[in-house]
Amino acid sequence: MKRICSGCGAEIPADRDFCYTCGAWAKDAYLLNDDLTVIYAKTCPKCGKQLIPESQYCSYCGEKVSESGIPVRSASKTKYTNMDLLAAGLAIIPGFFNIFGLGQLVQKRWSKAFVYICTTLLLFYIAPSLEATDAGTTILIFIQVGFFFFSVVDVLISIKLGRR
Repeated sequence: MKRICSGCGAEIPADRDFCYTCGAWAKDAYLLNDDLTVIYAKTCPKCGKQLIPESQYCSYCGEKVSESGIPVRSASKTKYTNMDLLAAGLAIIPGFFNIFGLGQLVQKRWSKAFVYICTTLLLFYIAPSLEATDAGTTILIFIQVGFFFFSVVDVLISIKLGRR
C-alpha cells in the first residue's frame, strides 16, 4: 500500500506525518493499492475538492465514487498544458543565453520573475568588469550556470506542483 500526497502527487513514506515535497499533511493523502487503485481519499482525485461521505459522485466534478466514498478510477498521469511547455521552453532557451525569468513570467509568478530579471540585468552590468581577468571569467561562468540551473529547476518544479 502506498500513500500519495494529495497536494503534489509525491509518495509519502509510511512513517512520515507530512509530504517532504510540498508540506501537505499525510492524513489527507490518497491510499493506493499495489495496482494503483484508490483505497481511501478525503478529496476527489480528479478535481481535488472535498468528498461528501457516502456519496456516489463528486459534487463538484461528477467523478464516480463507490458507495463507501472510495473513488473508482485509478491514479493516472496528467498531461502538460501548452502554457507549461511554453514556460519550460522560455526558461531553458533564453536561460542558455543568460536571460532569466521568462518562464516565471509565463507562469504569472511575478516576484520570482522580478528577481530573475533583476539578476539578468545585474549579470549584464557586472560581466565586463569580471571578464577582465581569468579568475573573474571563471567566477562569472559559475554564477551564470548556477542561475540557469536554479531558474530552470524552479520552473520545472512549479509545473510539477501545479499538477493536482
